[in-house]
Amino acid sequence: MSNPSTKDSFNAALGDIPPARRQSIESVDPAIAPTVKPQANRSKVPLGWLGLAGLGAGIIGLGFWQWDNVTQRAEGIKTAITASNPLEKLGIGKLGGDISRERAQNPQGELAHAEDLPPEELLNHRRYEEADPESLVALHLNSQIKLKPAAQAKVNEMIDQAQAEGVQLGVISGFRTLEDQNYLFFEVKAERGETSRTRAEVSAPPGYSEHHTGYAVDFIDKSRPETDIEESFATTAAYRWLVQNAAFYDFEMSFPKSDDSQLSYEPWHWRYVGDQESLEIFYRE
Repeated sequence: MSNPSTKDSFNAALGDIPPARRQSIESVDPAIAPTVKPQANRSKVPLGWLGLAGLGAGIIGLGFWQWDNVTQRAEGIKTAITASNPLEKLGIGKLGGDISRERAQNPQGELAHAEDLPPEELLNHRRYEEADPESLVALHLNSQIKLKPAAQAKVNEMIDQAQAEGVQLGVISGFRTLEDQNYLFFEVKAERGETSRTRAEVSAPPGYSEHHTGYAVDFIDKSRPETDIEESFATTAAYRWLVQNAAFYDFEMSFPKSDDSQLSYEPWHWRYVGDQESLEIFYRE
């Protein structure tokens, strides 16, 4: 009888060992389960950090939502404003309230506009607007001299009254355009070789003459033509009549003799101040 092989002997030995019993998690004795500690997994992120990361992501998401909401509301308001003001679409229109606020907050625009205007005074002469030609009337039939109606009426009354008293009062100049004054100031200045300051003592620069208003006149004595537009007019009967009577007709001398004045004495130059318009023109501050 042969001996069993080693392999058979080993298998027989294994057959005597009972098989190991495996327990599932559900079958683990609760008294033993707490003593079983699983090995920590170092590759996992702590739960605390995961919580913070989640909270941060939520905040960021909320922020984007809020920003989108505000943007949509702003666009809605802008659309409503544009619809109520069509010129805004072209970039050339603003709401009246916006314009008022801008002017109140930044009056420099108005100041800049004021700086574009001519100076109120030039070479000691005040600035005057040129009267509308349609507002003027001829001194008398066929006369080239024109005045404001109120001044014209009073001048004719003065001439008639002076003549009735034997005085030959007349008028040599009334309303002047800017072109007229340009000749009298610049061209005459050049012809005489005068400086601007010297010329301004006897003639106003264009835009600064009382004659632009239609209320100023240059009187003469027709019996003494050599005194026309000269200081010697002060020696005539016509001048003496004016001094005694002009105020009754609302006329006054524009440039009387004065040591303080930087303008020449002009006894022939008088102006009408008998109504609101003329008074405001000559006596405005």
